[in-house]
Amino acid sequence: MKLTSLVSEPPSRLREASRIELGKGGLWTHRLRGGPLLLSCTAGAVWITREGEPEDVVLEAGSSYGGEGRGLLVVEALEPAQIAVARGEAGKTARAALARARGSWLVLLSLLALYVIWGSTYLAVSVALETLPPFLLAGTRFMVAGALLYGALRLRGAPHPTPRQWGAAARIGVLLLVLGNGLVVISQQWVSSGVAAVVVSTMPLWLALFTTARGRGHAGAPEVSRREWIGLLVGFAGAALLHLGGDLRAAHAGALLILLAPVAWALGSLYSRSLPLPEGPMAVAAEMLAGGVVMLGVSALSGEHLAAAPSARSLLALAYLTLFGSIVALSAYTYLLRNTRPAIATSYAYVNPIVAIALGVLLGGERASATTWAAAAIVGAGVVIVSRR
Repeated sequence: MKLTSLVSEPPSRLREASRIELGKGGLWTHRLRGGPLLLSCTAGAVWITREGEPEDVVLEAGSSYGGEGRGLLVVEALEPAQIAVARGEAGKTARAALARARGSWLVLLSLLALYVIWGSTYLAVSVALETLPPFLLAGTRFMVAGALLYGALRLRGAPHPTPRQWGAAARIGVLLLVLGNGLVVISQQWVSSGVAAVVVSTMPLWLALFTTARGRGHAGAPEVSRREWIGLLVGFAGAALLHLGGDLRAAHAGALLILLAPVAWALGSLYSRSLPLPEGPMAVAAEMLAGGVVMLGVSALSGEHLAAAPSARSLLALAYLTLFGSIVALSAYTYLLRNTRPAIATSYAYVNPIVAIALGVLLGGERASATTWAAAAIVGAGVVIVSRR
């Protein structure tokens, strides 16, 4: 330890210190590892030295010093003595370093979860649709996921949503889940998982456009930069390429419904900022429950029914969508929104299409045309341009 100066004994530090009794000639040693340390003599007198330090220090009762460094610290009692060693700041420094490391790993794991899980949900939906009708599939997924999350939050003491909050959650649930997700599920009866992911990845572009339009005429509303307009045009050019190149030309006109899905999701994301939703994750649980109820109602009114018992593949896909796609990935997304910049949290928008296309080809037996890959790259470039700060 490099001894800087003798210091007075801060009462708060000494209350947190470890007190050590030493008989005459007794030794106390400590291996320093660079953190700050305060050592005080509260009774008697002690002699202090540090490995490699030529200067020794004698402390009498009421004296203390602080410093930091590395090496072996040796304290010898010149008479019966008591010392107080406060390592609180060093401990806090170590804990802060561990917390930063843990936070970095959580960010990386959360991003990995969004990239892989949300990128794989398109293939999972395709598998589930083999024996499950679309709205029954989506409604069951969100009802179960919402109930599990709601029950867990209530056990942790989260309050019930108020009637007003339930109404707001229902409106957002319809936009995000019934339309934003439901239209994707319906369209995936006729388009590949990769094409679906590319179209959905235009959501940040629609959100930027709607936010700009909503801000016009409001004092202090930010102007749209030239770079943002370029990003919007590039991204939408990628979506147009899918249609002009033939990837969205299907035997059924319902395939085109997927073009409305990112629009609905963007509107729901925009309005969720101003509506009186429940606090924290309870908002997600309420939205999933409300959206699930509406989806099951649509399923019943449209006459959806099971022609036969669902296959094991479809049920496993449904379980994956419920547990990982809805609960794990949404929790990761919520964590990223709270702890990183929005551009990082929404970076899944240009990673998911690549994951979805690759998984569809490798595991789903799908074929990805050159147009699909090109559109994914163009849309991703547009999202990157818009998201940059």
